[in-house]
Amino acid sequence: MKIRIKGNSIRLRLTKRDVQALRETGKVTESTVVSPRNIFTYILQKNTEAPKMHCTFADGNMTVHLPHDKLCILIYTDEIGVQDYVDNGEEGGLFLLVEKDLKCLDTTSEDQSDMYDNPKTSC
Repeated sequence: MKIRIKGNSIRLRLTKRDVQALRETGKVTESTVVSPRNIFTYILQKNTEAPKMHCTFADGNMTVHLPHDKLCILIYTDEIGVQDYVDNGEEGGLFLLVEKDLKCLDTTSEDQSDMYDNPKTSC
């Protein structure tokens, strides 16, 4: 799982293996060691009680909660992603996007064997 944070926008990109883990366990977790005492962990978590996507942050852990309907879209359809705007007290709110990681159309050194085929054939 990859993360991109820009302003009030959080985007998570999932490989095929991530989607499989989400289906089997309801959770995908990644961590980045910032320093010996500080680890930033980001989690995508199934939340059948949630009416919409939302995000929590505590003790260095950011969790994006995914309601059942959005989970099913990611797991069982060809849809690329799901999204929601969340009230965070700021104008415009917090934009959450969870999407399948697509293969690049141009040359890259990144291993793309676990990524989804890109529906576009050229840039």
